[in-house]
Amino acid sequence: MSGWLSAWAVLNSLVIMLTLGLAHRRQAERYPPALLLRATLGYNLVLPALGLWLLASCTRWFDSHSLLAMSVLVAAGGGTSAGAFVKKIGAASGLTATLIILLQGLSLVLLGALAVAPVLDIGLLPALCGYLLLLTVAPFVVGLALARRWPQTTRQWLPWLERLGGALVFLLVLALLARYAAAVIGGPTEPLWAAATLLCLLVLPALLLERKPELQRSMVLVSLVRNLTLVLAVVAMLPTAAQLLPTVLAFGLFMYLACGLLLLFWRAE
Repeated sequence: MSGWLSAWAVLNSLVIMLTLGLAHRRQAERYPPALLLRATLGYNLVLPALGLWLLASCTRWFDSHSLLAMSVLVAAGGGTSAGAFVKKIGAASGLTATLIILLQGLSLVLLGALAVAPVLDIGLLPALCGYLLLLTVAPFVVGLALARRWPQTTRQWLPWLERLGGALVFLLVLALLARYAAAVIGGPTEPLWAAATLLCLLVLPALLLERKPELQRSMVLVSLVRNLTLVLAVVAMLPTAAQLLPTVLAFGLFMYLACGLLLLFWRAE
């Protein structure tokens, strides 16, 4: 991703996590550990990883480059753009913020496993840890503190920040479409099939297994939206970056398209 798109994505993450922090105290709810484990490990790791293992073991649909790109996408969960859709689809704000932060920690563990494999340079992990803390945990904690110190003021500013976060995501999607859509769609078909397959592995489990609408929408949204900025940073440091990038970009386009379709579907209910 170009420098200005990366800076845009960083600003987007900061605004969204700050907004989730501001909204969290009014909607705070304790979620049982079983639910959090199901959402983080089950829907975001175990089931997608099992699907990738079956694809690699039982089919010849995808080459090693596509499978590695899909694996990095699975490892980099907790995309903060999910927070921009929470209010619009009636998802649980507190649960979504909690899952995003938990998945950032899980991402570091999984990327550490890839480094031990060795697929990644393990010296990259401290920088990634600081990056994730600054973009997710720090603004979320600041939002909590501001909501506690100035509840009336933050209540007035919250709707504006929610609109700003949504607008930043929308404009970022348009920028990504303008820059990459033609190259991705006009390129090889395997990255497109790989991206569509991974999207199904990430979305269908929570969509089919969860029954309570608010929880279902939060879990589907957080499972679907991956941390593309982190993925691109990791891929750029791999020797096969050129072969991995088409699958990552195709998934990014499909991911936001799926978010838009789910938004329309759930708002119509």
